[in-house]
Amino acid sequence: MSRRYLNLTPLPDALAAMRRAFPPLNHTETVPLRLSVGRVTAEPLYAEYSIPQADIATFDGYAVRSEDTLGAQDQQPLPLTRSARINTGEILPPSFDAVVMVEDTWDEGGEIWIRKSAAPWQHVRHAGEDIRAGELILPKGHQIRPFDTGALATYGITRLGVRSVRVGIIPTGSDLVPPGVVPAPGQTVETNTLMAEAYLTRMGATCHRYEIVPDDPDLIREALLGAVAENDLIILSAGSSAGSRDYSSDVVGALGEIIFHGIAVRPGKPVLLARIDGKPVLGMPGYPVAAQTILREVVGELLHWWGLSPIQGEQLDVRLSRKLTSDIGFDEFIPVSVGRVDGTCWATPHPRGGGIQMAVVRANGYLHVPAGQEGIGAGEEVRVRLTVPPERIAHTLICTGTRYPALNELGNCLSDTGYLLHCCNASTMGAVLALRAKACHAASVCIPETESAWDDQVLRYLPGVDLLRVQVARAELGIASREAPDAGAVESLRFVNRPKGSAARVFLDAWLEEQGVDPARIAGYDHEVRTSGAVAAAIENGFADAGVCPADTARKAGLRFIPLGYETCDLLVREELAGDDGVADLIRAAQSPEFQERS
Repeated sequence: MSRRYLNLTPLPDALAAMRRAFPPLNHTETVPLRLSVGRVTAEPLYAEYSIPQADIATFDGYAVRSEDTLGAQDQQPLPLTRSARINTGEILPPSFDAVVMVEDTWDEGGEIWIRKSAAPWQHVRHAGEDIRAGELILPKGHQIRPFDTGALATYGITRLGVRSVRVGIIPTGSDLVPPGVVPAPGQTVETNTLMAEAYLTRMGATCHRYEIVPDDPDLIREALLGAVAENDLIILSAGSSAGSRDYSSDVVGALGEIIFHGIAVRPGKPVLLARIDGKPVLGMPGYPVAAQTILREVVGELLHWWGLSPIQGEQLDVRLSRKLTSDIGFDEFIPVSVGRVDGTCWATPHPRGGGIQMAVVRANGYLHVPAGQEGIGAGEEVRVRLTVPPERIAHTLICTGTRYPALNELGNCLSDTGYLLHCCNASTMGAVLALRAKACHAASVCIPETESAWDDQVLRYLPGVDLLRVQVARAELGIASREAPDAGAVESLRFVNRPKGSAARVFLDAWLEEQGVDPARIAGYDHEVRTSGAVAAAIENGFADAGVCPADTARKAGLRFIPLGYETCDLLVREELAGDDGVADLIRAAQSPEFQERS
């Protein structure tokens, strides 16, 4: 029997229930100063002594009485009748009230002369000018930064009290292998606890990652009880879903009280929160992007509620490059790439889904679509939270279209100029429309080498737009298969297809027409995958018999290949934007011998 989530609690209600169930902790610990970076102060910190402790010189020179220097000028230099040689940081001798820099003096027969009078207390730091004994250095609730440690040491602090939250993180799943182990088919590298440790440590928590626990209720129970005894918060990674081997909810429910199981968030719906021995136990989804969402939006909120420092990037108001739909009732978090094109900041969404981890890697921010909003139209203003420093946006170039492998190497070549290339996947039509709207710096367009393709798929949608066209790749496409397909037996093969409008789809349709085969009679014709690599993988793994992909892809996979034609991947840029520094660097990189050699 399939199991369902206990409920889908709205995100605001889930957070409110979490705060009610788990009031802030008052746990503290004392740590050495050298281990304090990232931790949050539990109490105010006060200076042990004044700095400086006496009046000191701020430059090398001579300590003087300012009244003795009155009248000194270029045309009427004066000798220093009463002075004392002094170096930077040395205590100002009694009876002197100023310092003259050595550069403003000269020695004439053993006598020191000056051409400019000194003001009282010139080049002198007074005792306690930086800080006085007992004065506040840092307030309670401050997250220690690297440079804070130097000041704290200067003012006499060598150990300090910090807020203490101990987090135990337990990975569960018989299919998991630790990082560094190449997973076999059906296995997954366990990375969620690695991410959780890195993220929560940045907030000031102390994390303990446990060994992988197989899908065995007794073993999960044993690990959970041990972690509850040792930590303030326990995270179970995976096992919170409704699958037949997801035991976390059953084990947790038997040991304590489930507060909610399932929240109306995408990705991250199958999150579980419970209370065992008064401590929160959170079941985190197994898909990595879903896990990241829960770490940020739920676990991070709990630790902030408990007094640790939130990790919040800058927010930026931008325009959305293409339409987004979203289900009413779900808070949705979507990775985006933000770049400034011709003075306007645009956000281009990446593919959605809890398992598409590269979407987050490629993004530089994320967009929150609230539960009450059904979607966002193209060109509408939205607020994005950045995951990079805001100044980096000015050095980000957005390329919309086919994410051809050669573009990765182009990004590597471009990085030496200080610019970052963000490739956002889109159909040929989507890339052309983004270029028309000036929502991207460049469009990557892959089209078949046919007489009409350029006019039909590109130019007709960009009337009056002057374009620069730089070829970044050219590939031979054909039918890949484990056995060479016989024309008479095509209808017996299971195909895997590429999206409508792609060069692979154009060539396949032309070939089927040539063979006199109705596409509707081809098994798998409507089964579309995003990449040529996915075509080869489907054939290798036995999910399909044939599909269209580049010759190199087929050869690397050890597949048969029937050539059909060539496609080109071109980088298209509006001529009016070619003078932009970043776009100019992109064009130069695409035309460089280094890129030609790499691609």
